Amino acid sequence: METSITTVILDFGGVLGLPQAPEAVAKIAFLCGLSIPALRPLYQRDRLELDRGSLSAAEYWRRIVAAGGTTVPDPELIARIEEVDAWSWTRVNGRMLVWARALRARGYRTAILSNMPTDKLLYMRRDGEFAWIDEFDLALFSCDYLLVKPEPAFYRLCLEKLGEKADRCLFLDDSMVNVEAARALGINALHFRSTAEAAPELAELWGLPVDVLEETVDDRA
Repeated sequence: METSITTVILDFGGVLGLPQAPEAVAKIAFLCGLSIPALRPLYQRDRLELDRGSLSAAEYWRRIVAAGGTTVPDPELIARIEEVDAWSWTRVNGRMLVWARALRARGYRTAILSNMPTDKLLYMRRDGEFAWIDEFDLALFSCDYLLVKPEPAFYRLCLEKLGEKADRCLFLDDSMVNVEAARALGINALHFRSTAEAAPELAELWGLPVDVLEETVDDRA
């Protein structure tokens, strides 16, 4: 099958990165003095502003810890919570990274479009573990531009920097809200849940090579 896709755009957390580790969520809740059910709405409440870079990680966690009412939000505790949270979102999905490299080897362009808070990005940039990000033709992180998905401006910025038409791109994200926002702009998009589920759709709908995904074990299994 021939494809009109020339560029594949990947989210980081949940696509290039594995889903947030459950044990990390439990530890964060414990450190915040909250139950996991109580943590979840507080965790999401200001998350987009944290991703945008308009809210510091220190203030974000201070608000959550304060809401728990049983723990003092001192700087040492907040730094500890942030370290756990950063680790939980930056575990690499090796199968997707291998696939991205295989796409580039076959002439496709690849890009990263991700909501990423400032402190998480600093965490990733502080050593060479994430040097592979430079292999991508473009990597846009929300905190660098004060924009977040699902805002249309963030997608448009990505297309502008790529110099590519929307219908020539395929976007993969684990959030359906972000997928629908991309589709509204004419970008082909796939709601990513696992490499095993994605592989048939990538091949059948867009004619992309998926042999690497089919030959390897799904990291989410």
